[in-house]
Amino acid sequence: MSLTFTSEDGWIISHLKYINNIYKNITDGTTIRSLAFNGEFFDINTKYLRQNQGCNQSDNDAEIEAGVGNSKVSQTKSKKRKRVKEFPHADFEQMNYIRRSLENLLTSAKKIGYFSEELISDNNRAARFVSQKFYTDSFRHQIDNLHGCNKTEKAIISETLYERYVFPERCSFYCYDVRDIPDKMEMNNQFDFILLDPPWWNKSIRRKKSKCTEASYKMMYNEELAKIPIGKLLSPNGIVAVWCTNAPSHLRSISNEIFPAWGVTYKAKWFWVKITSSGETVCDFNPPPGKQPYELLLLGSVATNTSIDIPDGKLLVSVPSAVHSHKPPLTDLIKSYLPSNPNCLEIFARYLLPGWTSWGLEVLKFQHLSLYSIVDEERDAGVDE
Repeated sequence: MSLTFTSEDGWIISHLKYINNIYKNITDGTTIRSLAFNGEFFDINTKYLRQNQGCNQSDNDAEIEAGVGNSKVSQTKSKKRKRVKEFPHADFEQMNYIRRSLENLLTSAKKIGYFSEELISDNNRAARFVSQKFYTDSFRHQIDNLHGCNKTEKAIISETLYERYVFPERCSFYCYDVRDIPDKMEMNNQFDFILLDPPWWNKSIRRKKSKCTEASYKMMYNEELAKIPIGKLLSPNGIVAVWCTNAPSHLRSISNEIFPAWGVTYKAKWFWVKITSSGETVCDFNPPPGKQPYELLLLGSVATNTSIDIPDGKLLVSVPSAVHSHKPPLTDLIKSYLPSNPNCLEIFARYLLPGWTSWGLEVLKFQHLSLYSIVDEERDAGVDE
């Protein structure tokens, strides 16, 4: 399970713990072994800083706050002040709500021993290194036009296109463009839960794409997302969840265009708050439209289904992966709103989940065996434990 703490405000989850639980007993030919994902991906011990900031961050903050520094900094601050006035009061209300809820949740967690204050802060050096190496390696291992599955009740190691990958139990995957869904998948309203992490069109990714192909991904316009046949894939009592940036244009598109096109009614908004190992947010809360330490998860259900009651405003709190779009698992959080054995689909998936169908051009991105290490001795697969 990924769930480590629960309160009225939300949950603390461990992405790393969830992955390692999946691969505690994995079949490799005639042997069984336990694997552990590279924990350095989650070694986020410091707020996100530029590499040349390091320990001088507090001094820099003091200078900027006092209006000291070069003219470029002063000009930037002036521009941001002008932009803030253009944003509605609701954005500030949302930010303040998240701050208050997070403070309540973390205070409760710390009372029972969560978060150590004796951690080494090194500007996330290990996480930076492994993420950069990962971008290069995953670009080299990139594959497409592939469908596969593991129908067994155990995770397995298998070779695909001369590379070794790990596959969780009862999983199925399609490594195709999302536009190929109608041609590759049955349109028979089969899924109880559909999760999407769309490659939203944004300036940041455009800049990355111009500098480093390995660190970028193919973006899609909102009009294209609305054409995904969710209505033909979702069961009559199904739930949809969409990861979304804080951009108002994307939020408006989901509620006004994308959900209606899918035959889905908006139900709730949850907030994924990213924290360091010591419980700090990975960056400061900033006046909108500044960078925030959280992302949004919008949930909806089939328009004709009025029986589903999903609470609004919940927080998902976790230490994030150092790799962009390596989202935390929702399995433990959403299961109480689904049937006992739900049929789940993730679109734009970047890793595989037990019992799920996963679709995306990067669907095997985190499955390569090089990202895992053996944590115990091999055992004969024919011997019951």
